[in-house]
Formats: sequence, structure tokens, C-alpha cells
Amino acid sequence: MFRNALRASTAAVAIVAGASGAMAGGFINQSQSTVFNGMAYAGWGAMGGDPSSMFINPATMTQFMGFTTSTNLFGIMPYSKMSGRGGVFGGGVNNPFPLPGGGLSSGDIGQDAFSTASYYILPLSRSVVMGLSVNSPFGFTTSPNTPWGGQRVSETTTLRSYTFTPSIAYKFSESFSFGVGIQAQYAKARLVSNFATPPATGPLVGLKGDGSAFGVTAGFTWQPWAGTSIGLGYRSRMNQEIDGRFVGFQLTPLAGAIALFGDRAQGFLKLPDRVNLSVRHALNPQWDLLGTVEWQGWSRIGTSRINAPVLAVGAFPLRTLPFEYSDGWFFAGGAEYKYSPNLTLRGGIAYEIAPVTDRVRSTRLTDNDRLWTSIGMSYKWNERFTINASYSHVFVKDAPINVLPGNPNFNPLSPFTYVGKAKSHVDIISLGLTSTFGGPAAPVVAKY
Repeated sequence: MFRNALRASTAAVAIVAGASGAMAGGFINQSQSTVFNGMAYAGWGAMGGDPSSMFINPATMTQFMGFTTSTNLFGIMPYSKMSGRGGVFGGGVNNPFPLPGGGLSSGDIGQDAFSTASYYILPLSRSVVMGLSVNSPFGFTTSPNTPWGGQRVSETTTLRSYTFTPSIAYKFSESFSFGVGIQAQYAKARLVSNFATPPATGPLVGLKGDGSAFGVTAGFTWQPWAGTSIGLGYRSRMNQEIDGRFVGFQLTPLAGAIALFGDRAQGFLKLPDRVNLSVRHALNPQWDLLGTVEWQGWSRIGTSRINAPVLAVGAFPLRTLPFEYSDGWFFAGGAEYKYSPNLTLRGGIAYEIAPVTDRVRSTRLTDNDRLWTSIGMSYKWNERFTINASYSHVFVKDAPINVLPGNPNFNPLSPFTYVGKAKSHVDIISLGLTSTFGGPAAPVVAKY
């Protein structure tokens, strides 16, 4: 059965490739669990009865006594629209020269996405458990209408990642478990701008490439007393080395340099680490309360420099990819109610402090602080199969955009500006199936 699961996980990569929605701070794809999507990811890293907990804390695998799988499908529907004006910086920070078509709206730059997350857990003994997860932990796509007022600043932006994480966990006692894993990640990126000044349109210029990286994951779970589980999970930072080539061409009057299609470029993307502290507490046989605090180390991303055989500046700043994010924080609370032996209802709320601040926000990723509201349910079809469903609506705070001197995304060698505001929200629908073979799931938390 485990060999079949490995084959299935390989096939799942073709489905994961559809993932393109950034549903958490920066460009983290938070959609990794149908069950915990129904509680705004509260209690994700504690013992919780669902294999998807291994994503953030591999120690949670020790709660399963038989071969267990979890397949999670997500429909991600982001909406983000920028309204403002594009211009050319002419000496006055607050009064750039407007472009003729600089007031054209971006339209909805969010792209609906389909994503999956798969988990496979196999106990080797009563104390040792191994597992595998297949995920898309980072990714987003934004694509404005053409023409639009900020097209000289940005057009389509795409990042996708695919990660395999084999893990192993050891149960030291009935109250303490520890787990570790290795992340193997492949990523693809494409960033372009429009060479023409709005309202005209012209050739797209930019770069595209792919790369790979490796990292680790680790965690422990502790049950200090009956009815309570505490989990601490860690996913390490990774350095993606992106090998790519220029798309289209650029001619820079200042430097007289031309970047032709196919010229090689190489860059480095410093992805963040994550620390997740989660707790689950049983109030009584029907009600469980859950909570999570997560830190995301986005401040390490800085500015990604691009090595290229030619000096290429102009409509797209090909020498650097400036991010300059701050660290992100995620706070969540939720509850589960066991309505009957076969039906569990759940809900949750979360608040996220985004790593993208007003000073560094770009037209490529209009991220801001967000509020999650979530509901979900699980129905135990029989001893082997449980059907899960959930829905989240994410309210995103209106985001001012000021691509002007002082913003790292402003390129003085191509002084196109954009000043405006983005309005955004996200809807996430998820369906999942949890399957257990060869033994029942271990009790989530020792109760009473």
C-alpha cells in the first residue's frame, strides 16, 4: 500500500502544478489541509487526528496506528483590483508626470487556482512512524488587464513550488513524540513588464526560470495532562537558486544595453522559515478548543540579485528583485464540536500580520494584513473513510501602493511610478478524504 501511495504522490505533482494562489503572508500557500482550513488553521501543529498536521509538525504522525492517507483538494478564488495612476518621476515625489493611460484600472489581478495536498503515514512499529507529504507551500499568480496604468512597473507574475517531504517520527512515551523530515523543493518563476507606455501595448519583457532547494522540518508534541496536547513545529528556510533566461528584449538608452531573448540569468530567492506553536484542549467529550501562534521569517528575503551576461535596465529592473519584507505573524483560534459519533463540526478565526508593509508594497503582490473566518465538517463514512469539507473567507485590508522614490521597487533608471490602492479578498473551498487501513487512529488526546 505504501508503494502505491508513493506512485500516487508522484502523479499528484501534475495536479499540484495548478496551485497559484498566495493565501497567507507574502506568497505562502496556506492551503494544505481541508480539516484545519475549517478552523482557520488553529491547532494545526498539535495532535489533531488528521494526517495534514505532519506538514507543520512531523511528530504528529505518531498518533496513527495504521497506514493512513489524506488527500486534500482546494478551489482558491482570490480577488484583487488596483485603482490609481501610473506616471513618470520628474522631480516631485508627490507629483510625478502622469502617463496618458495611467489611470486605467488593473482589473482583477487575482487568478483562480486549483491546488492539492497529499499525506501518507505508515507505522513501522508502536514507536516508529514514517511518512511522506506532497505540497505546494509557496506560490502565486497575478495578471492585470492590458493595457493598464502600471504596466511599465509590472505585468504577469508567477511563482510555483512543488515539495516532497519524507519524514520519520518516534514516540518516546505516551505523552511525548519527536519527528524530523527533509524537504526537496522545485520552483518555477516568471516576472514580466510591458515595454509600451499605456494606453498602448507592446512586447513583454522580463525573465523566467526554475530551480531547486533543500531544507528540513522538525517538531515535537507533548501532552502535559489528560485532555491537552501542545505541539511545536518548524519548517526551515530554503535558498532557491533560480536559473533562467530573459523573455523578450530591452533597449536602455542610458546604457545602450540590449537584453535579447534567451540570454541567461541567475538569481537567488531566500524563502522564509516558519515556527508554529499549537495547542488543543478538550473541554468535555463534545468540545475541543484549539489555538495557534506562528512566526514566519520573511525578513531574510531581502533583495534578490540577478547575475546576467549583459547590463539590462529599463522597463523591468533585471538586476534586482527587491522584496525587503518584514517578519510575518499568524494568530488563530478555533473549536470542534462532536455532534455525533460520525459527524464533527468546526469553525475558527485568524488574524495575520502580513510581511509586506506600505513602504515596500509593489504592484506584483498587493499583500496586507488579513482576517480569516472559517467553517468545516467531517463525516465518518465507515471505519476506513472520513469525508472532510471546509470553507474560508479571507478579508484583506485595503493596501496603499506607492511605487515612488523610497520604495525598493522604484527603479531610477526606468523611473515609472504607480500610486493607488488595492482592494482584495479570498475565498477557499476544500474537500478531503482521510483513509485508514490496518488499524484505527490512536486517541488524539488522552481524555478523562
